[in-house]
Amino acid sequence: MSDSPDSKNRSDRGSVTDGSAVDGRTCSGRGAGMLLLAAVLLSSAAVWSCGRSDDTEQGAEVAADQPEQHEARIHGRVTVDEALDPTGDYGGITLMVLDPSAGPDTLFRSTTEQDGRFEGTARFTTPDIYLLEVHRSDNRLDDTTVVLGPQDTVRIEGMLPHFSGQAHIASTENDAMRTLNRLERQYNRIVQIAAAGGIPQDTIPDVLENWSDIFWQVYEENTGTVAANVAARESLQMLQEANPDKLMRRLREHGDDEWIRLLAARFGFVTEMQRYGLDAGLAWLDSLEAATESQQTRRRIAQNRIEVLYDSARTEEARSRMRDYEQAFEGDPDAERWLDVIRYDVDHLASGDPIPDFRMDFLSLTGGDVFHAFDLPGADPLGDFGALPAQPIGPEELRGSPAMIEVVSLTDRGYQASYNQLRTYYMIFQDEGIRFLTIPVEENPVTVGAFFNDRGQDWPVARAGAYAASDLEERWNIYDKPVRFLLDSDGRIVRKLHGHSVNELFIQINRLLTNGEIL
Repeated sequence: MSDSPDSKNRSDRGSVTDGSAVDGRTCSGRGAGMLLLAAVLLSSAAVWSCGRSDDTEQGAEVAADQPEQHEARIHGRVTVDEALDPTGDYGGITLMVLDPSAGPDTLFRSTTEQDGRFEGTARFTTPDIYLLEVHRSDNRLDDTTVVLGPQDTVRIEGMLPHFSGQAHIASTENDAMRTLNRLERQYNRIVQIAAAGGIPQDTIPDVLENWSDIFWQVYEENTGTVAANVAARESLQMLQEANPDKLMRRLREHGDDEWIRLLAARFGFVTEMQRYGLDAGLAWLDSLEAATESQQTRRRIAQNRIEVLYDSARTEEARSRMRDYEQAFEGDPDAERWLDVIRYDVDHLASGDPIPDFRMDFLSLTGGDVFHAFDLPGADPLGDFGALPAQPIGPEELRGSPAMIEVVSLTDRGYQASYNQLRTYYMIFQDEGIRFLTIPVEENPVTVGAFFNDRGQDWPVARAGAYAASDLEERWNIYDKPVRFLLDSDGRIVRKLHGHSVNELFIQINRLLTNGEIL
């Protein structure tokens, strides 16, 4: 097994309400206590897109108000299995570290000498997990991931052709991430036991609190690393459900840490809101903003505040805060780009607004577990996906039941990694009448068919090329993927959700169904 960091992206839109309600309600009824343990399955243990994560990017932002160029030394040796190349000449193997979110941007490039040794310096602005590719003779042979941190020294040892499965990557950052990954695998086994009913409901808070303490220890023992930032977030996410009082104590005790202050804007806000209402939560954000000297932290908190107002359908207040934001961060290109995006959502895609009109063909390999009109007698599940009969679907066909519509790239590693978790949530909720729809951005029916043939399909999928032929990117303001819309039974938007984590989707569906939107 490879010692490289697991392929995981800890990304969502950055909403402070991740995993929690904006109206102060919590999951209740329908066995939600047991399901909640599965819902807080760590997004870091589930998904990766080889892109920059909000968590680590925000951590870098609070470290310095201006982007700083960091360096890390990378060296090591790559050989080739003698069964494939008995010459012992390991020269000409090129290693590249890429940031796919930037074009991609090449952060590091080095070619091996005859003995397989290489060295060089990676230059980057954000400590994070990046894509590591191995090439020879202009052919891409393999890839894995590597964590880059400021002034870190990374040693890579590996052998082709099984580089990604056997490479050993060692450094302060990568060793910390490896520790976190092992812990996540252990936690995932607990989640699986809980999902199977193997943990009594009344012990779930104690289980979560215990695991929260274990993850917090990773944060304390590896402070300043990417893994520590992720561990802190995951620890606080669990503690939010298990022991809110302890959560608030922990946030106050570490309130001078800019990274923890940023997490306090998420988890402390939710806790205050659930206890005392939305206005109390907003006051908590105000206090955090006043306490920080970091321009980037103030900007992130201001963004969170606007997103909360948007998510809770307080659109006029959101617009007022947007005007304040525009004045406060005038001339900041990142702030202006974010404002352009959220302004469209507030004006056209707010909670309670009807989903903008669409109509496209959807296919089902399963015979239609959700829409019985999709029954495909005689269809060959292993046949030509693009040739299957289709059913046109639009807002009218969705009325009468809650629905989740997602726009995704099926080649995105983060989506691939989270797909089984999404299927689990569908199986939990399907008896309540919730409808799932997937709109892939791929235009090749072979690509779409291969994805579902390999993984199974439980709900309808739009025909390959339908997204490209539509105007949804503009009408639904799709600026990153995956993006998901949760609709009520009248076709009105409940939430627009961004990012690979499906944990918040679980809680929002549970709340929607619990509050009377059941068939």
